[in-house]
Amino acid sequence: MKKWIWLGVVSLVLICFFSVMELGSKYLGKSYVDTVEFKENHNRFKVYLIAIKLDPLTANKEWPVTTGEIEEYRNRFGTLAEQHRSIQDQYAVDIEEAQSANNKSLEEILIAERDRKLEAITNNFADDEVVREKIKEERAEGLAQAINHTRSLESSFLKESAYYVYRLTNIETGETFTKGTLKENPYFEETYTEAKPLSTSYTSYYELDVSVPEELKFSDARFKGTIQIDKALLETSIYTADIERFDFAKTIFYIFMALAIAGSILLYTTLKYNRKWFISLPLYKKWGDVLIEVRFLIIIISLMIGLGESISLFTDIQYVWSDDMAQNWIRLIKHLSLALVFIGFTILQLIWFIAYYKNMQSLKAEIQQSLAFRSLVNVQQAFLNKSIGFQMLVLLIVIFFWGFGTALMFIVGGLIIVWIPATLFIGLPVLFFMLNRFGYLNVLMQGTENIANGRLNEELPVRGRSALAHHARQLNLLKEGVRQSMSEQAKSERLKTELITNVSHDLRTPLTSIITYTDLMKAPDLSTEERLSYVAILDRKSQRLKTLIEDLFEVSKMASGNMELQRARLDLTQLMTQAFAEHAEDIAASGLDFRISAPQQAVYIHADGQKWWRVLDNLIINAIKYALPGTRVYVSLNEVDSQAEFVIKNVTRYELGDNTDELFERFKRGDVSRQTEGSGLGLAIAQSIVELHGGSMRIEVDGDLFKVTVTINSI
Repeated sequence: MKKWIWLGVVSLVLICFFSVMELGSKYLGKSYVDTVEFKENHNRFKVYLIAIKLDPLTANKEWPVTTGEIEEYRNRFGTLAEQHRSIQDQYAVDIEEAQSANNKSLEEILIAERDRKLEAITNNFADDEVVREKIKEERAEGLAQAINHTRSLESSFLKESAYYVYRLTNIETGETFTKGTLKENPYFEETYTEAKPLSTSYTSYYELDVSVPEELKFSDARFKGTIQIDKALLETSIYTADIERFDFAKTIFYIFMALAIAGSILLYTTLKYNRKWFISLPLYKKWGDVLIEVRFLIIIISLMIGLGESISLFTDIQYVWSDDMAQNWIRLIKHLSLALVFIGFTILQLIWFIAYYKNMQSLKAEIQQSLAFRSLVNVQQAFLNKSIGFQMLVLLIVIFFWGFGTALMFIVGGLIIVWIPATLFIGLPVLFFMLNRFGYLNVLMQGTENIANGRLNEELPVRGRSALAHHARQLNLLKEGVRQSMSEQAKSERLKTELITNVSHDLRTPLTSIITYTDLMKAPDLSTEERLSYVAILDRKSQRLKTLIEDLFEVSKMASGNMELQRARLDLTQLMTQAFAEHAEDIAASGLDFRISAPQQAVYIHADGQKWWRVLDNLIINAIKYALPGTRVYVSLNEVDSQAEFVIKNVTRYELGDNTDELFERFKRGDVSRQTEGSGLGLAIAQSIVELHGGSMRIEVDGDLFKVTVTINSI
C-alpha cells in the first residue's frame, strides 16, 4: 500500500508544481483588478467615459475644409472625363431601350437625370465652394449619426459602469465632472495629473464603431483627477461571476501550492523511495515482454493523457465557471483524478524503464532489434542502389500527383487542360517505363528460380545499363560459377573415390605381405635362412607401411595449415647441389642422364631448409621413378625478376594424359597400375610446402615431356 501512496503523492506534487508554474504569475498576490479582462474593460470604460460623458460630440462642431479634401472629393471616382464617361455608360443602355420601345417620356426622364449628374460633376470641378458645401453636408450627416449612436450607448454604459466613482476636471476648460463619493482606501484607483492626463487616442473611437469622417473619431480633451471602483458595487455588478471565478481560482492555486510543499516534505522525510516496490510487481514482467515500440507508445500516450487532463484542470480553474459550486468541484476532481492516474502510470513506467535498461548498451541493442528500427533500415536498403531508389521515388511522386490531379480535376473542371497533357507526356510514359522495369524484374526472378532448380543452360537477357541489367550480368556470372562448382564437385567426388581406393590398395598391399610372412614364420620346421629372409621382407614392408602413413599425416598436416616453418636465409644453389649428391647412386642406377644447370653465384631464399630439402628430394625421386630409362633429365636453377626458379624436365615412362591438375592429388601416380614403389604423395607434399612458403609450383605436360616449375621470392 505504501508504494501506491508514494506514487500518488509524487503525481500530486508534480501536478501541483505544474499549477504553480502555470498559474503563479496570474494569482500569486494578485486581485481581480490585475486580470487582463478587467484591464480591457477598464480601458473600454475610459474610452466611453470621454465619448459619452466628458467630451461628447455636439452638433455645433465644425472643422475647416482643406484644399486637399476638396481635391480628394472631386477625384474620388476618377477624373472629370472618367466620371462623365462612367455616367454616360450607365444611362446609354436604358436610353437606347426607351428609344427602341418608342417611350418618349422615359427617354426624356433618363436624359434629364443623366444631364443633371453631368452638370453636378462639372460644377464640382469648376467651383471650390460647391465642393466645400457638399463636404460640410456630409460631415453634418456623419456627425448626427455619431451623436445618435453615442446617445444610444449611454444607458448601457451607465448600467455597466455603475461601480465606478470619479472626480475629473477638463484641463483646458476647467469644467469638473463627478460621480459618487471618493474614498480614502478604495478597492481600485487611478489618478491623473496635467503631466499624465486622462485622454483618448485616435484609434480609441473606433471601438464605438461609428461610420463618421476620420476627424470626428477622436477627442483632444485632457482631464486630471481620480477614478475609483467601489468594491461593494463591483461585486453586485455584471462582473460578479468573473470576480467569484477569479477568487475561486486563486483559492485553488493556494491549495495546490500548499499541497506541493507538503507533498515534497512528506517525500523527503517519511515516504522514502524504494525501487523494489515496483520491480517486484507481476505487471513488470509482462511489461518487459512487450515490444519496445509498444512500451514507448504506452509511455507517450499515458503522459499525453495526463498532461491533457492537467491542462483541462488548469483551464477549468481559470475560465470555466458555474454558479453551482458543487458542479465546479466535481469537474475539477474528475480532471485531477484522471491526471493523477495517468501521470502516476507514466512515472511507474519510467521507473520500470530505468530498471529494465540498466545501461545504454542494452537499450541500444534492443532498439536495433526493434521492428521500427529494422523497418527504417529496410527503408534505407531501398537506396543501396541509388538508381532503383530514385526510380521508386519518381514513380511514387508521379502517381501521387497524378491521383491528386485527377481528384482535383473533378472539383475544378478547368484543370483538365493541364491534366490531359500531363497524363500523356508524364504520367503514361512513367507508368509504361516502370511496367517495363517490373516485367524485366519478373524475367530475372524466373531465371533465378531456374538457377535454383539446377537449370543452368539458359542465359538471362541483359537489357541496357540499368541496375536490373547489372543484376542480370551478376546472375549469369553466378550461374557460370555454379556450373563450374558442380563440375568441380563431380571431379572431387571422383577423386575422393580414387583416393579411398588408392589408399586402401597402398596400405593393404604391405599389410597383406606382413600378415602373410608373419604366418609363414610360425611354421616350426622353418630354416634359419628362410626365417631371416622373411624377416627382411617384413622389415621392408613395415618400412613401406610406415612411410605411407607418415607421408599421409604430413600432407594432411600441411593441408590443414598446422605446420610451422623455421625460416632462415637459405642458399638454394648449394641445397640443390647437396640434394643431387645425396641421390648420386640412385641416379647412376636409374640409367638416366641428368643435365644440371646451376648459376655460378648463390641464389638466396627465405625458407625452412628442412622443408625445402623435402621439395627437392621429392622432385628428384619423382623423376628417377617415372622418367623413361635411357633418356635425359634437364634440371635448371635461375634467378628471374627477383624470383628463384627451379625447373626439372623429363620424358615420362607412363602416359599421363592431358589433366595435369590430378597429378597433385593425394595418392595419384603416373603408374596407373601402381606397380612402382612410392606413396603417390610426393608432388602433393612438395606443392603444399611451396605454397606454405608463398611460392608456386606448376606442372606442364607436352606429349610425353613432363615439366615441373617451382618459383619463390629470392632475397
